[in-house]
Amino acid sequence: MYRRVLWVLALSLVGSFGCSNNGLNLAKVRGKITYDGEPVTAGEVLFMPDDSKGTKGPPAAGSIGSDGTFVMSTEESGDGAIVGVHNVAVIGRDPKPIGKDAVITDNSTDDDVLKAKARTGQVQKKGYQGPTVRDRSGAVYRLVTPENLQNPASSGLSIKVERGSNVKNITIKKDGTSLIE
Repeated sequence: MYRRVLWVLALSLVGSFGCSNNGLNLAKVRGKITYDGEPVTAGEVLFMPDDSKGTKGPPAAGSIGSDGTFVMSTEESGDGAIVGVHNVAVIGRDPKPIGKDAVITDNSTDDDVLKAKARTGQVQKKGYQGPTVRDRSGAVYRLVTPENLQNPASSGLSIKVERGSNVKNITIKKDGTSLIE
């Protein structure tokens, strides 16, 4: 009886390998992002399933670590991305916000938001003049990767996620071209 229970348990685990609790066909994805030969030290990566290539399902996202590495997540931390072809967005940013005055919190009033936006403009005029990106907390950061990579529909980056475990390194050149290995 004990062996039969173990056998059934083992078969159920094998049958669910690569699938999430709600039937999504996920595969683990990790990698590293470099820009002009150096690791991107902060930011986000987004995998958007390419419906035109037959990949359907929710997008996957990953945070870029201080060493340039990322792990994709769809439903739970590190669970991966839908198996198939994805359009990719890379938002590489400086790890430190441009200014502490540029932060908007969940408790901010409309007036606070307007003042913070105004301060953000003042910070940019006094210092950095290039492209910026705002995170969920409202902090403004200097963008360190090309602006065209922020939108998965127009970035020109595409990745094929296969069953099992995937390592997808993204190399971004100074001229904005990218290579996925």
